[in-house]
Amino acid sequence: MNYENKNDGRRVKIPVRLQLVSFFSGAATMILELAGSRMVAPFFGTSLIVWTALIGIIMTSLCLGNWLGGSVADKNPNGKLLGRILMFAAIIIAITAFMSNYILTTLQDLRLNLYMSSVFSAVIIFAPTSILLGMVSPFVARLAMQNVDSSGATVGRLSALNSAGSILGTFLGGFVLISLFPSGVILMFVASLVALLSVLIYTGTWRKIISFALFVLLCSGAYAAKTYGLPFSPVGVQIDTQYNHLSIVESVDRRNGRRVRVLITDPDAAQSLMYTDHPSELVSEYTQFYDLAFHYKPDTKKILMLGGGGYCVPRYLLDDASRDIKIDVVELDPGITQAARDYFNLKDDPRLRIFHEDARTFLNRAFEDENFERYDAIFMDTFSSATVIPFQLTTTETAARLRKILNPDGTLIVNIIASVYGPKSGVFHGIYKAFSNSFTTMMIFPANAPDPKYAYVLQNLILVAMGDTASTVSPTPGAKFSKLLAHQWLKTFAPDPKVPTFSDSFAPVERYALIQQDKH
Repeated sequence: MNYENKNDGRRVKIPVRLQLVSFFSGAATMILELAGSRMVAPFFGTSLIVWTALIGIIMTSLCLGNWLGGSVADKNPNGKLLGRILMFAAIIIAITAFMSNYILTTLQDLRLNLYMSSVFSAVIIFAPTSILLGMVSPFVARLAMQNVDSSGATVGRLSALNSAGSILGTFLGGFVLISLFPSGVILMFVASLVALLSVLIYTGTWRKIISFALFVLLCSGAYAAKTYGLPFSPVGVQIDTQYNHLSIVESVDRRNGRRVRVLITDPDAAQSLMYTDHPSELVSEYTQFYDLAFHYKPDTKKILMLGGGGYCVPRYLLDDASRDIKIDVVELDPGITQAARDYFNLKDDPRLRIFHEDARTFLNRAFEDENFERYDAIFMDTFSSATVIPFQLTTTETAARLRKILNPDGTLIVNIIASVYGPKSGVFHGIYKAFSNSFTTMMIFPANAPDPKYAYVLQNLILVAMGDTASTVSPTPGAKFSKLLAHQWLKTFAPDPKVPTFSDSFAPVERYALIQQDKH
């Protein structure tokens, strides 16, 4: 491809092989980052801290690589050296694919805090490769440089190609590859791609043969990894979806010795549990509190549930033939729904509708629709990691939307992981303040430890909210309701004035959740 030099009219030619190397090295970097983040997720989650560490370390490594690449290229502008850099990068990526689970398991066993674990994992797994790939762009620019007058055009075109490759890698990795292949297999494919780039760079026959042999070897490794798996793989079924890394394992419930299947999207908590011998029975104690909707409004028929997970609650409710109900479930990740179908006994039911979209997007649309049919009960069980509720679902604006699509005598039930008071209570207090602007009746049910002496314990707090119209309460609650009602917090509750009322403009959910993790 020829480019016109506006300074002196001479034409500048950038070899196609250098253009391809610039483009695909950028793509490889972004695919590496996206696939690598999924490898970290089963061990340290996908919280803001983890992503900050990954992005920060990778960007730092790329900067260091750019600096080193430029310095080395000026001293030795030789394609052979660039070829060796690419081959070395390919080998490191392949080693990462095979050793990352072992490395991450070791870091996890050290029990460091989340900050240190995230940074160390990013440094060990991503930094070496990112430095090497960062060296490629300035090195290619130096090899393509013909004279000072054309330097701007040369660097500009190659930088644009590298950025275009990064864009392709982002969309290809996020929209396609992660949905089709395990993360380790994707890394092996990336290693193969980088090895192939070294073939393009080398001019000597024997060097091309060696680098091509490495390419074939890595392609074979990718195929083997896809077919037979990788060593040190986590126990259980591992699934990469568009939004999550899912681990599905089985264990034994210590309370009764029964077999339990567990869906894990964050290493610090089990998101959904199911008895294998009775799939519709609830395992987690906190999920039983959604039954309170039928205590406060016995004629509850239409239910909205934000957050599907393993669809334990919808499956439980629909299994009760005595209830004439319909359930709408809003679940962001279609991959989680598919996992629920494959492993958690989710079946098609005319009474169940599933919406695959962000819960706030659903609420916004419903809020604007004046003809939207209201619900008798709304359940919220949405988490982006072990204890973090997506901030956009914790605000006064969200509460207003929930209030509008809920019948005047309907019930809102929200699962929050926090403590009633103390350093672990910030998330709960911020949500309580936000929702109290729209709901006049607010009741707290500590699901795990209802005794006030456990007010500072991190646990599932069930927030039950109702509007202006008093609900028709069951006159004589049965044993099931009586057991749940015994958990109600009857002492006076005063939200911490230091905690802000969460709003769309300011809802520091992650900050309070991190305090919970540090104190846990």
